[in-house]
Amino acid sequence: MGAHVSDLEVSVVVPARNAARWLGECLESIRAERPREIIVVDGCSTDNTVEIARSMGARVISDEGRGLPAARMLGVENACSDLVALIDADVVLSPGALGGLVDEFKACGYDGLQFGLVSEADGPGYWGAALAWHHIHSRVRPGFGVSATLMRRKVLLSVAFDDTFRSGEDIELRIRLEEAGYRLGVSSTTAVRHRFMDTFGAARDQWLQDGAKLARTVRKHPGRAGWLMGLPLLATIRGAGLSLLHAPRFLAYWACFLVYNYRSMFGELLRPPGTGLSVGGNAAWLTAARVAPMATGFLFWATAAIMLPPAQLGMGSSVVAAALLTVHLGMLGVGPATLTLLPEQSDGGRRLIASSLLTVGVSTVVLSGAVAAVTYGLGSGVGLAWNDPVITGMFTATALFAAVAYQLDHVGVAQERSDRALVRSLTQSLVQLAVLAFAMAAGVREVAVVVGAVGAGALASVVLGLRQLNRAGVSPDWKHGLRVRPALRLLKPGLPNHALMLSDRAPRYLLPLIVAATLGPAATASWYMAWMMASAVFFFPQSSGFSLQTALAGGRSRPGLVSSALKTSLALTFVAGTMLLIAGPYLLGFLGPEYAATAILLPVLVPALLLGCVTQVYFGLCRAQGRLAEATAVAVLAAVLVVGPASLGAREFGLLGVAALWSAAQASAALIAIWRLRKLTPATLPAAGPNTPAASGARGF
Repeated sequence: MGAHVSDLEVSVVVPARNAARWLGECLESIRAERPREIIVVDGCSTDNTVEIARSMGARVISDEGRGLPAARMLGVENACSDLVALIDADVVLSPGALGGLVDEFKACGYDGLQFGLVSEADGPGYWGAALAWHHIHSRVRPGFGVSATLMRRKVLLSVAFDDTFRSGEDIELRIRLEEAGYRLGVSSTTAVRHRFMDTFGAARDQWLQDGAKLARTVRKHPGRAGWLMGLPLLATIRGAGLSLLHAPRFLAYWACFLVYNYRSMFGELLRPPGTGLSVGGNAAWLTAARVAPMATGFLFWATAAIMLPPAQLGMGSSVVAAALLTVHLGMLGVGPATLTLLPEQSDGGRRLIASSLLTVGVSTVVLSGAVAAVTYGLGSGVGLAWNDPVITGMFTATALFAAVAYQLDHVGVAQERSDRALVRSLTQSLVQLAVLAFAMAAGVREVAVVVGAVGAGALASVVLGLRQLNRAGVSPDWKHGLRVRPALRLLKPGLPNHALMLSDRAPRYLLPLIVAATLGPAATASWYMAWMMASAVFFFPQSSGFSLQTALAGGRSRPGLVSSALKTSLALTFVAGTMLLIAGPYLLGFLGPEYAATAILLPVLVPALLLGCVTQVYFGLCRAQGRLAEATAVAVLAAVLVVGPASLGAREFGLLGVAALWSAAQASAALIAIWRLRKLTPATLPAAGPNTPAASGARGF
């Protein structure tokens, strides 16, 4: 860089709260650069921060405790120069650093340029060293931030910090600056010292702030910043790997980093929302809630496959499939009805939520007995499991908890807060895996372990879901929910949906039972592993259909909604399906040769999943428009085409025959859906009539 003038036309803003420990050295290094002015914005400090600032010649103003973003913005508003340097109190400038950054800023035409940061611990202890090591070796280090940054004052005034962010304002600001086309960068030639306190409390506070700021940013910019949900996990994987190679003593740091980041992130996401999500965002979050646990779900079944022989695993998966079938039988259409009715409730849906959960729970318990009786009467396959009363009891409990958890997902979609479902799904899958791993460590090798683990995960999801509702201020009104009339009002629009739901979903849970009865439990184990992978991808089209119905609830039509839902569904399903085709054979091969042989099913199942995108969007549109009979007829046709000949196909052609039948049924339904969507999409939504869900008892909860 060339020579620079000694008196810099730069206003330096230093936000500080109880920063007496570091402020003197920070201000001394700034004063040596001879900027035009130094403004210290005090955050109601209780130490001698203000006295130190004034003794160093800084102008002191107070943000009255409004937080760091407001402090920075207040300093910018009071600055006199066109260039403003935002410098945190834990930063120390090296001689000539500010002038060098100004030269680079002007020469390269930046709108915002951050110093390079050299992290160091403020002491010889473990936690400060670990924080510094993290920031030195982390990919986060080159990212643009505002802890030591030069910016144009007019840019900051026009874009401004969002002072609703108590932390994380730097990431959120960067997103908006980049969207506005401003040029940002990090200097590779000029660096400053960035210090970390050397205590566990300081490290913990850093992690908690990081998790909260990521959650706030994701909530405000779900499309652009959704990937940040995985950032702590990715950072932990990378950091722990580097620690294993170079600094094993920091492994404990990464464990704490991961736990506290996600604790704070999930806690922030559980807070009452300011706004709902878009139809695309709602679908994406619901899809993430289904797909994100896929890794732990596969690990769960892989662990079960290692624990149990194929025959026992097949029996366990058959019981789980029977429980999931019972869930869909017991829903009684309450879930889709909730999507339509909940947005119209004046009390936030507290009474409707209670009625829906109790209705689903009672009906599922009753129907679990019916399912057990029917399958027991058949004598083969899953019916043999009911000879064990423990498994029978676990089956009923699992069905109950899974049904309530599934209904809570519908509530989240209706509230346009499917992001909560992601938290529950991750919790559910981790609890399942933990219970199974504990049983494995204890030497328990029984079918009941698989069923019990699934039930425990579902129970954890229910407990967390109720806590989410409570924190959002819409805890269920259980007293009202016990009344019969509210349940009947909910069932009136729900039951017409039930036939569609059963026809659409039941075949997916009947097929494992048919395979078990026809080919035996061992074949069921092989089928279930491939079927589980395909089902994870199926959540993409299913989620788009649900979100479209919610967006159209009550006749709320906006141009392009159907097209947007279909495009999103196709794009996500294509990507997920391609990944499944690539990774699926390797994952199945990992489990053993009997499972590897089912990889041939994936090329048959995946194309049908793409066709399912069209069908599910069509079903969502039909639900919103009250065309339930039409949609049900299409779903029944597809169900008959696969369930009817499934036993014969299994006997003649094995698992490949079952997969081919299901794909052919999906193709038939998709062709009809394409034809009908072309007819229905141009039309505006009809006013709610006596047969539409929107008109069937929406109020009075």
